[in-house]
Amino acid sequence: MKAVVFLGKEGRMRILSFLYRSALIACTFGFVAGAASETNRPNILFIMTDQHHAKMLSSAGNPYLNTRALDRIAESGIRFTNAYATNPVCVPSRISIATGMMAGRLGVLDNGMKAEIPERIKANSLGMLLKQAGYDTFYGGKSHLPRELDPLEAGYDVFFKDQRDKLPGACIEFMAKERERPFFAVASFINPHDICFAYNARQADREGKPLVDQLYREAQSLPVDQLPPLPGNHGIPKNEPSGIRDNLKVDAVTPTRLIREDYSDRDWRNYRWIYCRLTERVDAQIGELMQGLRDHGLEERTLVVFTADHGDMDGSHRLASKNLFYEESAGVPYLMQYKGVISPGQVDSCNLISNGLDTLPTLIEYAGIPIPDFLLGQSLRSISEGRVEANRRPYVVAENNIGRMLRTPRFKYCVYKTGTPRESLVDLEKDPGEMNNLVMLPEYEDILNQHRVYLQEWIDESKDEDAKSFAIAPR
Repeated sequence: MKAVVFLGKEGRMRILSFLYRSALIACTFGFVAGAASETNRPNILFIMTDQHHAKMLSSAGNPYLNTRALDRIAESGIRFTNAYATNPVCVPSRISIATGMMAGRLGVLDNGMKAEIPERIKANSLGMLLKQAGYDTFYGGKSHLPRELDPLEAGYDVFFKDQRDKLPGACIEFMAKERERPFFAVASFINPHDICFAYNARQADREGKPLVDQLYREAQSLPVDQLPPLPGNHGIPKNEPSGIRDNLKVDAVTPTRLIREDYSDRDWRNYRWIYCRLTERVDAQIGELMQGLRDHGLEERTLVVFTADHGDMDGSHRLASKNLFYEESAGVPYLMQYKGVISPGQVDSCNLISNGLDTLPTLIEYAGIPIPDFLLGQSLRSISEGRVEANRRPYVVAENNIGRMLRTPRFKYCVYKTGTPRESLVDLEKDPGEMNNLVMLPEYEDILNQHRVYLQEWIDESKDEDAKSFAIAPR
C-alpha cells in the first residue's frame, strides 16, 4: 500500500519556492563554459536609449523594423530576453542605473520627486567608481538625474549634452584619443522617446516635434496594409486592476487615458509605425558609434553594454507611454558584447535581469573594482561568459508610485495601492500578452501566496517601507 502525504499550505509554498529555484539553476547549467579570462581591464561603452521596449529589435523577432546596429551587437555577444527596469519611468530608472539602488529608497518613485542621495551612494555611483579606478570618463546625451548625480558632479571628466545626431561623433572623438588608461563612455540617446509627441502630431491645433509631425504625415499617407498591425494583446485585459485605469493621465504630453478611449485602429497603427521609425533612427546613431569603435581598432578591447531606461506600451492593452508593469513598459532590451570573451550568438531566456540593479555590479567587476556590499544587484559577467551562476534571486522586482511588480521565471505578480482587484497574477508561459488576471481562481491560490511571500521577502531585504503599507500578506 502506498503512503499518502498531505501537505499544508506552508509546505506547498516551500515546494513551489524550491521548484522555482531549481528551475533557475537547471536553466543556468545549460550554458557551456569556456570563455577565456581577460587579464587587462577593458574599455567600457555603455549605450542607453529612452522608452525602448525589449521587442523593439529585429533580432527579437519584430518584423516591422530593422535594427541593424543593435542586431549586430546581439549577434556578437549575448541578448537577455527577461530584463526589466527597476521603475518604468525615466528619472527613477536612471537613478537606479547610476547607483545600483532602488530609487524608491532614495525618495524617488516618479518623475518630479526630490531625491535624497547620501554621500556614500554618490561615492559608489557608476561614474565615481570607474573614475576612482583610473578610467577616463565621458557622459554624453540625456542624463535626467538629480543634481547630486549630474555627470560633472558624479565622476565624469566630460559631459556632452547633445542627445541626438551629434552624440556619436563626440563619443567617438573621446574614445579615439591616445591614452594610457582605459575609458568608460556613456552614450545616452533620447530616442525613441519622441513617440511621446505622437498624440500632439495627430492634433492639428497642437504644436508637436517637427520630426514626429513629419513622421505622422508619412504614416497617415500610407495605405493601412503598410502599417504595423495591432498587437495581439491590443485588448483590455480581463479583470484588469482598477488601480491601473485610475492612474492613467489626461493632462500629460501623452494623455494615456484619452488615448485609450479615443484612438481608432488606424491611429494605433500610425503610432506603431512612428515608433518603429524613431527606433530605427536611434539604431542608425548607435551604428555610427559602433563603426567608430571598429574604425579606430577599439572594438576588440571594449566591453559594450546596451539597454534602455524603460519601454513603451506600443498599443498593447490600448495603451501608450510608460509607468506600467506590463511587459512592454517594464521590459527592456539588454545586450552585451566583448569580443573574444563573451561568446557570440547567445540568447539568454533563463535569467531574470534588473538593468537598474545589475548594470553597475557588472561594469565594475569587469573594471576590477570590488562590488559594494550594500548593493542588491548581481554582476552578469559569469552568465555572459558562460559560467554557472546558481545563486541568483528567483525573481526580479519593479516599483512605481502606484504599486509593485514581482516577476518569477513563469509568473508575474503585481499589487497596487488602490483599486479592485488590487492584485494581478499572470502566467507568462500560457499568456505572454498578459490578458488574463488569475488572482480570483482557486487553483492559483498557492502560486499567488508564494509570490506574496517573495514580495514580503523583498520588502524586508530592500527596506521598502512604502510597500509595507499596501502589500498583501500571504494567506
